[in-house]
Amino acid sequence: MCGRFGLFDDIDELGRQFSFAADPVREAYRPRWNIAPTAPALVVHNGAGRDGAGARVARILRWGMTAGGGGTGGGTARPLFNARAETIGQRPAFRDAFRRRRCLIPVSGFYEWRQGAARGEGPVWFYRADGAAAAFAGIWSPSRTGGGPVDAGAVITCAANGLVAPIHHRMPVILQPEQQQLWLAEDLAEDALLTLLQPAEWPEMLCHPVGAGVNRAGNDGPELTRPVSRLL
Repeated sequence: MCGRFGLFDDIDELGRQFSFAADPVREAYRPRWNIAPTAPALVVHNGAGRDGAGARVARILRWGMTAGGGGTGGGTARPLFNARAETIGQRPAFRDAFRRRRCLIPVSGFYEWRQGAARGEGPVWFYRADGAAAAFAGIWSPSRTGGGPVDAGAVITCAANGLVAPIHHRMPVILQPEQQQLWLAEDLAEDALLTLLQPAEWPEMLCHPVGAGVNRAGNDGPELTRPVSRLL
């Protein structure tokens, strides 16, 4: 699964890397080291309309969709912040968004927690060795909260690769640059989309243990990603 991530790259650099105009989200964006479910998150998807078709746009959405999308009945108010790659095409809560509203979720890195009391528990920070942002595969949809409709997104997860497996059995799907355009393509067949959601090794990625400060959603700041002396 993915329960926390950070995005603290410069917005102009993110715009260059992911091919979107930074100005429309400049005031709303702020660097964060501890993005938790239901918090605002930056997403990138293809624009719509005569003048914007095909161009990428960035928006700030809520992390956590509600089942039933924008409908008025049959859903749940409980946010769904992860969508399993293995069932995303069949589960009613995600099926329509998977087919029609796919997005990239830029991240500076993400956290996973150790499983199993025998090995101890503690957060681990995963990130790119070159310091650049990565992109989760995501979906977004009109959703509902107690205050009414709101656009929201979810992170797609798959089985863990060799880097993450010692810590957790699931991981977010990370799309390499050559896969990102395919993920956003409007005419790609469902089978081809699903091939992008497979576990893959990340030779350019590293990880290290971090302190327990990230456990509290209200904590934020660069100190949360600093390594601590604890065995992986």
